Amino acid sequence: MTIQGTATASIPRDRVFAALLDGEVLKSILPGCEEFAPCGENVFRIKVSAGVGGLRGSAEGTVTVNESRPPEHYTLAFSAKGVGSSIEGTATIDLTEATQIAYRADFNVGGLISAIGDRMIEKAAVKAITHFLQRLQDQM
Repeated sequence: MTIQGTATASIPRDRVFAALLDGEVLKSILPGCEEFAPCGENVFRIKVSAGVGGLRGSAEGTVTVNESRPPEHYTLAFSAKGVGSSIEGTATIDLTEATQIAYRADFNVGGLISAIGDRMIEKAAVKAITHFLQRLQDQM
């Protein structure tokens, strides 16, 4: 599954770039994030609680920054597992001088959550991204 889009922030891109790699900032603005802590070079341990449709649960995993070109670009890989479900994928974030944020995430879900269907998963992902971007703007 692929989710992509753009958003504009009224914040200088160097501040946005730094915030998007700051575990404390991410923990406070990612919906359902309970932990986003460094656990190695360019690796973060994550714990999130989320729900899609009638399923709710928590998952734990990692986010690894694979490529970083401050203040304009980074790519990351993520994976997480919860009871009966999993997610794995990659994301690319590009920031323009006018702080246009372009994002693309390619991911696969497995287990119980995959039974909900791509349409509902995509709708929930877009809602979470929109909420995340609004909280980023508000916090900065």
